[in-house]
Amino acid sequence: MSEVIPVRVRLTTRMAQDGQEESYQFEEDGQLVTLANGQRYLRYTEHQAGQATPVQFRLGDGAIQLTRNGPVKTRLTFDRETKTTSRYHTPYGIIQLTVITDELVAELNWPRASGSLHLAYQLTAGDQLVGTYQIELRFEA
Repeated sequence: MSEVIPVRVRLTTRMAQDGQEESYQFEEDGQLVTLANGQRYLRYTEHQAGQATPVQFRLGDGAIQLTRNGPVKTRLTFDRETKTTSRYHTPYGIIQLTVITDELVAELNWPRASGSLHLAYQLTAGDQLVGTYQIELRFEA
């Protein structure tokens, strides 16, 4: 049986691609879900430019996985110890990406259903740098 706790999610994303820098901030209602096997997920729907995108963070020991299921589907795994590969699904096809995690700091307080996550990472396609990114995420019941 799973446990679902409503939470408020605050997210700031900074990115640098092709010499351009952008920053986004969101505040959304979400859910902290604990499955029977103990696996925990933070789920919310991001609203931007009239589009709703379901987002899920799988919160584990060491590695964090981010899944976005909008018009462009993304699943990225962040691991301080190793580079990870991912597929970026676009309307034009699938792009193979490598995720290089520079920073991963998770402060999670399960009894209070709150926490924060700091990620800094690079995405590459082949030998080419796609961009550098930072995610600051906070959630609380």
